[in-house]
Amino acid sequence: MTHEREHDDVRRSWFTEILNSTLNDLAQAERVITSYAAQEPDGFIAWGMAEGEATQAHQALRQAPSLHTTAPTDYTTVNATADALFELARKISQSLVRAAELASDPDDKMACLHAALHADRLREALR
Repeated sequence: MTHEREHDDVRRSWFTEILNSTLNDLAQAERVITSYAAQEPDGFIAWGMAEGEATQAHQALRQAPSLHTTAPTDYTTVNATADALFELARKISQSLVRAAELASDPDDKMACLHAALHADRLREALR
């Protein structure tokens, strides 16, 4: 195995790990925001923009051809705060940009960048 091939294998492994982790984070953010919205009388007004951007980021990332997983079902929506969601959105955005840098497939790169755009908008909506 050549050094270049080893490098490509490591790069592909990091990329896949980032995609899967970020997809899980987006699914968690989406569920928490939806839970918040459902708990308040005007929750869907207050949380609507954030919920929409989380959903858009999640759907955009799912367009990555290299992503071969389903959203997790084991997360619960306990004790999340708006500050924690803001930090999660920041982490998601950074991870998506890193994944785009590692992507060799242009469609993967586009899906990551599109999702990062919505993650940044999610952060803005949570301010």
